[in-house]
Amino acid sequence: MSINYIFGLLGGLALFLYGMELMSRGLELVAGARLRTIIEKMTSNLFKSILVGTIVTAIIQSSSATTVMVVGFVNAGVMNIYQAVGIIMGANIGTTITGQLVALNITLMAPLIAFIGFVMFTFSKKKTKKYLGQVIIGLGFLFMGLQFMSKSMEPLRYYKGFINLMTKFSNPILGVLVGAGITAIIQSSSASVGILQAISNQGLIPLSSSMFIVCGFNIGTCITSVLSAIGTSKNAQRTAAVHVLFNLIGTIIFIIISFFIPIDKIIISFTRNLPAAEVANLHTLFNVGTTILLFPFSKKLADLSKLIIVGDDNDYDEMKLKYINPSVKKDPTIMLTDIKAEINRMFKICRNNFMETVSLISNFSEEKYEGIYKREDVINLLNKEITRYIITGLGKEMDEKTSNNFAGYLRIVRDLERVGDHCKNIADSTKQMDEEMLSFSPMTSGEIESLRGTIYQIFETLREDLTAREVDIDVKRELQTLVKDVDTIRNAHMERMKTGVCNPESGLNYEKMLTAFDRIGSYLSNAVRLYCN
Repeated sequence: MSINYIFGLLGGLALFLYGMELMSRGLELVAGARLRTIIEKMTSNLFKSILVGTIVTAIIQSSSATTVMVVGFVNAGVMNIYQAVGIIMGANIGTTITGQLVALNITLMAPLIAFIGFVMFTFSKKKTKKYLGQVIIGLGFLFMGLQFMSKSMEPLRYYKGFINLMTKFSNPILGVLVGAGITAIIQSSSASVGILQAISNQGLIPLSSSMFIVCGFNIGTCITSVLSAIGTSKNAQRTAAVHVLFNLIGTIIFIIISFFIPIDKIIISFTRNLPAAEVANLHTLFNVGTTILLFPFSKKLADLSKLIIVGDDNDYDEMKLKYINPSVKKDPTIMLTDIKAEINRMFKICRNNFMETVSLISNFSEEKYEGIYKREDVINLLNKEITRYIITGLGKEMDEKTSNNFAGYLRIVRDLERVGDHCKNIADSTKQMDEEMLSFSPMTSGEIESLRGTIYQIFETLREDLTAREVDIDVKRELQTLVKDVDTIRNAHMERMKTGVCNPESGLNYEKMLTAFDRIGSYLSNAVRLYCN
């Protein structure tokens, strides 16, 4: 076999994989943000979850991307593990679309398809059309790569050693291991199926051997979701475990059935005489069949994952990122989910610090004071690490809406960090008053309680859903009330200072607190305005 054939095989493989990457990336740029929203909201029941998983994966051509997205949603608390099971099942069905596209056998049209995509990508002014052009280029490259691989492997038909090697994969365990290993390396079951289709088109491997390799492909593709779950919450790790369990149990069932039913002969009987189509139909049958068989046991799969991944998540005040894992590369739309979850965590710590800080005014406690400083350290850490992660994400290719979300989250993190600073300032004032044995008049204490109630209401309004547009309206109203109250209280305080009702030292600390209350309200308002736009 000439070395030119080897070069052709490697070049064809590179072109095929690059074509898949272009297709997947282009489709995500066209619809990624919208699909992310659909996944978040349309998971009210198992059947709907399966449908969403199927459609989303069919569109973005990557079950790995879908499952990684789902792991992120569970990690962020957007959905629970029981909802995630359905999407994972659907993702396995949706990923079979790529194989069916390859089976269309339109390789002769591949250069024309790539050229059409190039024209769209180069000359279209609208970004959506440019991204669609990228998808079409990718499709053309995919078929061109497939053609190169098929041509390069043609001489192997005359090598008995290679043919004998291919037939050995009829051993279920060996076939599954090889399939899992290949997909774990390239991290795409769709690409693995495409490579197998190219080999099959040359008559180098029978379907009886291919079917166990295909089972392995489905196990190997779990590596992406497993990697994405490293360093995440327990439930996110359980979601990745469900993905592994689903494909592993499905493979075991498939192998057992194959001993009693000639699955390969059944597929050949209803498939046109094209090996690539046989492989595609086998892949589809495996995933649809596994989903049908395990559909009634979806809850049991989630429960089983809880037995495998035991324990509870650590306290949210820990000095480390909880939802973001910078070492795992993710798509920008998936990164946003992790960023939002970490920001929500930062928001809760700020709220907790505010409540603890205000309680020090009437009853100072050294233990609470130290706790506020410890949480402030966590807030500062989160500000630094989330900002760094967002800046890393801004360097990736993304649509305008996603880019605006990154920039908005960057400002929200900054504003929340400043809320933390002002809480610390109030705490410092209470400590000074305790050391100097100062106190406020009953009227001043009542005013503080009024301000506390208004800011607490802003926190509570934000707590349920930071992204709801009506929240922005509520916060604006509450902020207007706060600003009005601060001005009224400040004027009344000045009058009490003039008449000597308030101690000057206490009055100085009170003035500092009024400024802090005012700024906390403003920064919270900035945060919600960015969330809602």
